[in-house]
Amino acid sequence: MAPTIHMKGYILLQLNDAPNGLWDYEIANKVLKDYDVDMNTVFWKGEVRATLTDMFSGALIEELDDKLDDGEHFGPERVLCKFGLTSFGRERMQETGIL
Repeated sequence: MAPTIHMKGYILLQLNDAPNGLWDYEIANKVLKDYDVDMNTVFWKGEVRATLTDMFSGALIEELDDKLDDGEHFGPERVLCKFGLTSFGRERMQETGIL
């Protein structure tokens, strides 16, 4: 059964439960699996990454690490990012009732 919360809220909840952060491909895989979307769909993987970029620019999440993709996740030589929830992100979750 797909989550009833919007994608951004779902991602924030996943990061809240991961004190050491999650890689963007881990987040994408969780979203696509739990929202029952084809795991091989380039569009939806890109949509998750665009959402992460939006959340990063809004200071809800922060980059903890990065590395180059060996081609296993999004494509060769693409930058992979590990994200964590910021204190501001957690505060916004509380203010909006997600937590």
